[in-house]
Amino acid sequence: MNYPKISFNFVFFLIIVVLFTASLGYMKYREYFLPTVELKINGVVVTAEVAETPATWEKGLSGRKKLTEDKGMLFIFPNEDRHSFWMKDMNFPIDIIWIKNGEVVDIAPNVAPSLLRPLPTYLPRLPAKLVLETVAGFSTKNNLKIGDKVELLTE
Repeated sequence: MNYPKISFNFVFFLIIVVLFTASLGYMKYREYFLPTVELKINGVVVTAEVAETPATWEKGLSGRKKLTEDKGMLFIFPNEDRHSFWMKDMNFPIDIIWIKNGEVVDIAPNVAPSLLRPLPTYLPRLPAKLVLETVAGFSTKNNLKIGDKVELLTE
């Protein structure tokens, strides 16, 4: 039986296509399955997904259906600044908590999704390097206030 000859160039091309497709799949996987850390705020432990790249900062919690009381998203920025937030493609309200040097520096409670265009943005009063998004009502339920300590339990 005669089998058709397969050229080296064709095999090389197929390997490149497979590697490229796999890398795209991995990047999409990383977008939805972020690493997590545990934080303690005012005695309450929160497990937070870590957003530390421009793509994950932009996506945030958008498109999610819900968030449970013990979960959140921690945004880690390379520098302290008055990092602003919006509610693009959000399906539920959240609390936004800005953190600097292990301390709460501002809170935007019960921020609801908006139909207004352009979307409203939320800015802290002071610069911060970390921002924690939690389910709406978290800060009120746990009596969270400016100056409360935030402890990173996992690295």
